[in-house]
Amino acid sequence: TLDVLVDGKKCRTASVLGIQSSGKSTLLNAIFGVNFSTSAGRCTSGLFMKLLPVNKKDKEKYNSSGDFIMVIDTEGLRSPELFDEKKRNMRDNELSTLSIGLGNVNLINMFGENISDLKDILQIVVISLLRMKIA
Repeated sequence: TLDVLVDGKKCRTASVLGIQSSGKSTLLNAIFGVNFSTSAGRCTSGLFMKLLPVNKKDKEKYNSSGDFIMVIDTEGLRSPELFDEKKRNMRDNELSTLSIGLGNVNLINMFGENISDLKDILQIVVISLLRMKIA
């Protein structure tokens, strides 16, 4: 995780994972008041990050030690633009490993109630944790 920035400032991170077009950017925009691009289909490519300062009132109110929140928006998993399944799986594993490795809080965004999507995402998350030897 990104715990310390320059000059001893503390940073907490929040990241999101989910299937392409499941509303990840929209969710982060609603929660954090940021303005990640949103549209139908593929919008985010790779990772986008925004560093948000935590105001003093909120730090005191929530007893937070963080001076900043790094909000991480990720490209959607299982992207149909990547036709080669092997490349798609590798890309998904890389994105999820980076997102989970950096995140203090990791949101998994689901669209609808598709259990197979949840199963796929959780398998990717477990692989990421094993790659980092956390699990």
